[in-house]
Amino acid sequence: MSFLPIFFGLEQKFILIIGGGKIALAKLETIFEYTDRVTVISDNFDQELLNFTKENNIAIIQDKYNEKYLSDFDIIIATTNDFTLNQQISKDAKKIKKIVNIVDNAAISDFIFGSIVQRNDLNIAIGSGGLSPVLTRIIKQKIEKILPENLSDLNDFIRKNRQTVKNKLKNIQSRRLFWQEFLEGNIAEEVLIGNFKNAQNLFDQKLFKKNNSLESALYLIGAGAGDPDLLTLKAVKLLSKADIVLYDRLVADPILDYARKDALKINVGKRKDFHKYSQAEINQLIEKYLKEGNIVVRLKGGDPAIFAHMFEEIDVAKKLDISYQIIPGISAISAAAAYNSIPLTARDIAQGLRILTLYKKDLENEQYWQDLAKSSDTLAFYMSSSNAKYIADQLIKYGKNPKIKIAVIEQASTKYQQSYISNLEDFEQREFISPSLIIIGDVVKFSEEYGYLEKRESENYFREIYG
Repeated sequence: MSFLPIFFGLEQKFILIIGGGKIALAKLETIFEYTDRVTVISDNFDQELLNFTKENNIAIIQDKYNEKYLSDFDIIIATTNDFTLNQQISKDAKKIKKIVNIVDNAAISDFIFGSIVQRNDLNIAIGSGGLSPVLTRIIKQKIEKILPENLSDLNDFIRKNRQTVKNKLKNIQSRRLFWQEFLEGNIAEEVLIGNFKNAQNLFDQKLFKKNNSLESALYLIGAGAGDPDLLTLKAVKLLSKADIVLYDRLVADPILDYARKDALKINVGKRKDFHKYSQAEINQLIEKYLKEGNIVVRLKGGDPAIFAHMFEEIDVAKKLDISYQIIPGISAISAAAAYNSIPLTARDIAQGLRILTLYKKDLENEQYWQDLAKSSDTLAFYMSSSNAKYIADQLIKYGKNPKIKIAVIEQASTKYQQSYISNLEDFEQREFISPSLIIIGDVVKFSEEYGYLEKRESENYFREIYG
């Protein structure tokens, strides 16, 4: 069962907890942090629970459960250890359209409790669909260690200045960027260490200098090879500023989650023999959105400087005299090699790396194949897996040792990664799943000895999940 994580307002809502033991007390303590409109009913109460209700003036009803008690409440929470009774409470509550939670039984609950990290009005809730309270508790503990205890001071500072900023900065983009710069900069640090007067002075100066105009920028961001954990910190930071995200087909969905929910995300990806947008059309989109005053992110698989149209897209920003940045990503070749324990260079084996793709003009170019066959460099071919057998045969034809290793790596660094390793002379062509990368050289032999990832069998492919 799926649960939507929401924050539910409790104003004028009345809550009934059914049960008088330790679990009831735990739920009561959590709820009391948000509202005192709560009543507990049970025919038998633990002393600790009675002490808490007395100290906090919380109403109790000492009686066995009866359906008649439900009508006066909006939210019902059952904490008894009687499975049959809990089922009956759920049935009774739903019959009269009350919101109900049955502790440790998500299947018959309308909502569940997550682990909560609280800093006054700032709340973080962690849920596992009711399956693993231990997991949510451990995640909560990790978050607690990261967040400053006095984070509420920052929240209070924002509340105090929110309307002033809104009055000065009329457009949403200006306000959003102002608050992001504030939170990521030294003024927020002043608040967190308790220098409130200095923080306010710096804040006022910053706001005074801020104009209300829209800001345009182009960020060419490398999304990495596929594993979302390989995204750089700078990429995350700039992606969160984007108004528009133009992303490649091979960008994993979790990476797009770093963009704001209200950012416009457009898949401009390409695959063999099918382009949703031509490069000219992508350039037109970039120009259109920059002219409208947007921060545009061009999110590219791998690294934006390897077999991409980087300069064509930058030229759009240059023509409009708009600032741009290039944020490198973990390239496909780096990820494919690392996830297969293949060193791209190795002393006395391969002193260099050549990054290639097979163009039509190279297919019958004798000099091209002679140069590659003689080279001791590691050869990495992008976007060429459909011609992998041809590449192997041509290298042998022009003098490459037939025993040299070749690896074709599908969907490198993702959980769908598959690797096919052979000698050049024994290599067999097949239909490889995009994206695939070819590595050729003596260094490939190390994969077998030093590999650390188990071979994964999967019927689901990256192109189906993210395509």
